[in-house]
Amino acid sequence: MSHLDKHPPLRRIVAELAFRSTIIPFSKACWDIEIEGAEELPPGPCFIYGNHSNNYDPFILNAFTQLGESTAGVMTMEYLESGPIAKLFQAAGIVGTRKRVPEPHLIRRIMRMLDAGRRVVIFPEGGRRWDGRPAPWIDSTAKLFMRAGAPVYPVEIIGSYVGWPRWAPWPRPAHIKLKVHPAVDFSDNPTLKTALDRLKSPISADENVVPEDIRPAWAWRPASGIDRLLYRDPESGLFGGLRVTAPSHLTNTGGTASWRVLPDSRLLDQRTGAIVNSGDLYEQITSMDLPGALTGPLISQRGRITVRDALGQQVAEFKRGMVDLFKDHLKAGDMTIPLETIRYMGLERSDYFWIMGKSLHVRVHLTSGSVLAYYDTLSRLAPHINN
Repeated sequence: MSHLDKHPPLRRIVAELAFRSTIIPFSKACWDIEIEGAEELPPGPCFIYGNHSNNYDPFILNAFTQLGESTAGVMTMEYLESGPIAKLFQAAGIVGTRKRVPEPHLIRRIMRMLDAGRRVVIFPEGGRRWDGRPAPWIDSTAKLFMRAGAPVYPVEIIGSYVGWPRWAPWPRPAHIKLKVHPAVDFSDNPTLKTALDRLKSPISADENVVPEDIRPAWAWRPASGIDRLLYRDPESGLFGGLRVTAPSHLTNTGGTASWRVLPDSRLLDQRTGAIVNSGDLYEQITSMDLPGALTGPLISQRGRITVRDALGQQVAEFKRGMVDLFKDHLKAGDMTIPLETIRYMGLERSDYFWIMGKSLHVRVHLTSGSVLAYYDTLSRLAPHINN
């Protein structure tokens, strides 16, 4: 089929109606949403991609589609494993992915969506941005865009990060603007590097820096959750060294530094009066050296640990186990996992991460602390992971 399906199946219509009566109205109520350049996006099969910081970005995109024209797409597998919401996502044409794990079957399913005339939304950085800044692309997504033969439209979501950062439990009433760019041109058969440059350019802005009319004027408990992003004290380098001490305040455990978190997630230094972007402070702590002479764990948090074998069968569970990351191994419950045996890892939502080896898949759901701290530190200690 070379045009948009005019007679979608009943289960897809039911799923669309469910979303149009719940999540899409919620998005419109939370944010003042507008679109620019909608004329660049004609009906018919195509890819739509963009920056992604707000969990509701896919529904914000669909706020401007008609019934029967909602997008299909790719979503992290965790949302599609079980429950009524997973059934609705599947009925709407959403397929699951483990992100950076090789998945040949996923390409076939996406091609079938295009053959059925669907618009397919993919966020090529593999998930929501934590700090509002561009993240590495999944190269296989760029290859798919180049080879599928369907138009590829960038959509810049201005206000996605300040409207609801990934680390925050509450939305902020920002003005969110969708800016649809012309389709990316691959007619000259570019190299992968050149194609990536073209694809990244329209969505490469730092989302911490937005026009004043985009910024929220207020926020409910704006500091809540920011210690998930800022997981080290920028002065001492201590993991878990920052604490949210009031709805708008962040303080280090030594009491030598404090910030007021503004509604747009910038931070006002209480000592100097300077305002810093949360992305800048995150970059500062990720560039700090890891502790050198430490004999104990770099990070130690309590969480629920689930272990599955290569066939997906659960083999162990620790409901309140300790998760200790050392320089050469991860101790989860009573399991010791050498870092050299980990092949893939990923973050889901904002409170759990998973690691995968040849024979085991370990999922860790933290009850407190920062999953990003584990992910970033594992990336530094074992750069072979996901590569």
